[in-house]
Formats: sequence, structure tokens, C-alpha cells
Amino acid sequence: MKILLTGATGLLGRAVSARLINRNDINLIGLAFSRAKPPTLKRDITDFDAISKLCQEIRPDFVIHAAAERRPDIVDNDPERAQKLNVDATANLARACRNCGARMIYLSTDYVYDGTNPPYRPESPVNPLNEYGKLKLAGELAVAENLGETKSGETLSKAGGLVLRIPMLYGPVERLEESSVTELALYLKARKPCNIDDWSTRYPLHVDDVAAAIEILVDIWLSQPEKIEAARKGNEPKGANLPLFLLSGPVGITKYGMVLEMAKALGIDASCVNPVKSPPSTGAPRPKDCRMDTGRLVSLGYAPHHVFRDELKTILEPFFSVKSPFWLT
Repeated sequence: MKILLTGATGLLGRAVSARLINRNDINLIGLAFSRAKPPTLKRDITDFDAISKLCQEIRPDFVIHAAAERRPDIVDNDPERAQKLNVDATANLARACRNCGARMIYLSTDYVYDGTNPPYRPESPVNPLNEYGKLKLAGELAVAENLGETKSGETLSKAGGLVLRIPMLYGPVERLEESSVTELALYLKARKPCNIDDWSTRYPLHVDDVAAAIEILVDIWLSQPEKIEAARKGNEPKGANLPLFLLSGPVGITKYGMVLEMAKALGIDASCVNPVKSPPSTGAPRPKDCRMDTGRLVSLGYAPHHVFRDELKTILEPFFSVKSPFWLT
């Protein structure tokens, strides 16, 4: 079985690679661009001709599309680049999958919801508040238009696609800024008074748990495809629809709460951090609570294995020198 993974050197891509690469029944081919290094292939997924040629050469059974611009404020600051990566590249991959008969797993986001009526289920209406959420939803539609099923029951591809919506992610990072979770630790390193959002509830999920969910979806799709087909969302406004799975972290917490947990894990005083109980006044709009119902994945055998507070010390400790005056343990 050949699996093509985009964003292979990113936070999530590294976890998916580590999960799948040692399986004897899988030949994993990773793609990256700015951080590509052997054995990862360097490819521009916004170039349809290049991606189409690669897929025809490799003939993958699955394409896992993990590459994206996931920072809402960066999306707002550079919408043209975000459009190319989050929508155009997704459409390229979906078309390439349709042409070569590959199945596609598209990683989307809980930000397709407006956060006013959790928990969200597969049939819940979408209403993204920021441009990032809108672009990821447009990516879902691009996959549906190439790999979905029409209302009349016509299958657009002999392979197909599915959507996995995920929340904010954390895990072992190469730099603190790599995750919107770990970047919060920069406030503790700075030791300057600052205000942190204590209004919106997030459901952070360890990348290893996402990788486990993806592995389950691949295996079930191969062995019991009817269970994937049964998960069609059926509420697409443009006719074609896809199987949809939702994945949230097990515990809700605000960014302020995350910083307090980080400080506790590291033995650092967090008195410089102040909670803000109102919606953020700057940056891209954020929904208040996008908790998603993970029932469909649980029914396939998924269960999270990582507890947020238990992982923080291992992840953050390398970035906090023992010689630092802020290290109080």
C-alpha cells in the first residue's frame, strides 16, 4: 500500500510519518516544500502539473493532505498565499487523486463552525467566522467536487475522499512557534505582564492521537469501506458530499488555562499573565466553543491516549534552560 503524505515535515506530518513508516504493509512517501529534507520529496503542491505527474508515477493508494496554513492571523495578512495553499493545492490533489484512482483524506478544522452551539456533529451547519475557516471549508468543497458523491448517487471517483476535522494541535515541536499551543510558552519566557484569552474554549489534541485516528481511517477504509461510506455528511450545499469525521481533544481549556498548566508543569510563576474574559479585540475572529462530537471515530475504535497537562513538561522543558532565572524547580 502506497501512501502519499503532504506536509510530512510539519508538526502533524511528523507524527503521521512516525505512526505509519514502520508498518511492513505501507510504503510512505512524504512531501514537503520549505522544510523538505531526504527522504522527504520536495514538491510544490500548488503546481497541478507537478503533482499530477507525481501521482501518476507513484500511483498512491491514499493521499493524506496535512499541509496547510493553519494560523488565522497569517491567513488574514497574506490571503493570496493562503488561498493557494489551503484551497488551490487541495483542489490540485483532489483532481490528481481522481485521475490516478487514489483515496484522499483531507485534514480540515473545527473553525468551520461559529462556536455558538456546541457540541458539533456531522450534520451540524457550518458557519466559519474567519477567513481561515472559510478557506478550509472551500478546501472541503474542492475535494467533494472531485471525489464526492452527487445527490443522485453518482460517484465522481472510483476511489473517493473523506474529511477529518481537527482542533488546535500540540506535540513535540522544533520551535515553540510551530504550534499555537506551545507558542503560548513564549509569554512565560518573556516574563512581562501580558493579557491572555480566557474567553474561548479550545480542545487541544496531541498530534499522535490525530495520527492514530488517521491510521484507523486508512485501515477501516481498506477492510470495511461500508463504514466509511456510511459517514457521508449529506448536507453539502453544492451537491456532492463526502464522509465526514470529527475529532476534538478530550478536555476544554482556554489559552489562559493552558498557560497556567504550562507554568505548573515547569515550576514557573505565572503571575505576569492576566486573563481576558471578553472576545479578542484584534486579529482574526475566533469562535467561542467548537467542541466536536467524536462518536463516529470512537465507533471505529478510536480513543485518545494523551492528557494535555501530562505532556507539557516533556514538550516544553527543552526550551527552558535550567540556568534560567525563571526556572524555579
